[in-house]
Amino acid sequence: MTIEDTFSTSSPSFSGPGFPDPPRKNDALFLYGAMRPKPFVHTYLQMDIEVVYGPSCKPDKEIYSDKCLRDNVTVSLRRSGGGVVVLSPGMVVTIVVGQRGAPRGPKEIFSKIHDGMISLLDPDGSLFIEKTGLSDLAIHGKKILGSSLYLQHSPELYYYQSSLMVSSDISLIARYTAHPLREPAYRQGRDHEQFCTTLEKEGYKRSAEEIALLLERKLPAHLK
Repeated sequence: MTIEDTFSTSSPSFSGPGFPDPPRKNDALFLYGAMRPKPFVHTYLQMDIEVVYGPSCKPDKEIYSDKCLRDNVTVSLRRSGGGVVVLSPGMVVTIVVGQRGAPRGPKEIFSKIHDGMISLLDPDGSLFIEKTGLSDLAIHGKKILGSSLYLQHSPELYYYQSSLMVSSDISLIARYTAHPLREPAYRQGRDHEQFCTTLEKEGYKRSAEEIALLLERKLPAHLK
């Protein structure tokens, strides 16, 4: 049984920091992490196809809702910012909840977490994983990870989530989403399949299961 199955903000026993509106994608994990020792890191393997978008997105223009409906693909709203993402098998999702040290804005938080991920995934630098844009990881200019962040002021916490493309089917991104209305400069107008890659395609040998376990066990030490 997972945290998502056992923890719900609607439970009578729930007691902890809340959010200002109805539950969104991964809120249960965020709130569970808020009540655990920090930094809290939880990873899971994406088991199905799901389209997730942030509050600033325009789903009517960025998501092919007819295809999602036809293929029984769930479309979910998340609390944190960023663009539309297509989650699918072969991806590792990472959740981090941490204390906000002052001054500590989004750039510093993304950088700290991603420095830790790079150290664990590519310790000798042979894979050439690099931070790019505000919140991405890439290899040779091709995106392998996108992330988003929600900052809370009372209590002073940050809630981070990301999806790492390990062996996922990149063609699904174009099937269910249009070209984004906003894009990072390094994308340079490239379509989804030209812009994204997977660790598997870049020669990385560890499985999604191994990566999820590695990040959950080892990443907290890099965030203290």
